[in-house]
Amino acid sequence: MNSYVRKDAKRSKTMNTKYLLAASLVGGLISTVLVNTPYVNLINLLVCVGFWIGPIVAVWLYRRLGGTLTLGQAVVTGLLAGAWHGLFGLVLSPLGLAGVGSLLNEVRPFVPAQDWPDLETALTGVGGILFNLAGVAVDVAFGFIGGLIGGAVFGARRATA
Repeated sequence: MNSYVRKDAKRSKTMNTKYLLAASLVGGLISTVLVNTPYVNLINLLVCVGFWIGPIVAVWLYRRLGGTLTLGQAVVTGLLAGAWHGLFGLVLSPLGLAGVGSLLNEVRPFVPAQDWPDLETALTGVGGILFNLAGVAVDVAFGFIGGLIGGAVFGARRATA
């Protein structure tokens, strides 16, 4: 019986890659939609909830698919959901749907025409890349927070040695 307990404990420490990818992709997509959809993105006025609700949902989904969840697994799931959100933002930015591309579209009506070329030059090229990479870092940080919250809410337990 003792060997059975050890095998069960060992199995719960390893993550199921299929569940991790599915849950984190769903979480990343949820965050991307909440943060970048017009009017829906106003939800971010409530403590940036659009950024961390996706990782929380990812943790919930991982636990639902796998049955068990450790705090480490919750954090990894949240971090990966945040990374997916960042990647989706990088892809959507050149289309003007996220990141610096979206910012430029939003401020265009408020910037005088003579100042527009300077702003556009500053936020494209290296400036735009740095802005978007900073956004990815923010997405991953909120993924970490969402993973911790999800682990706490959905009863993650600490893995024992």
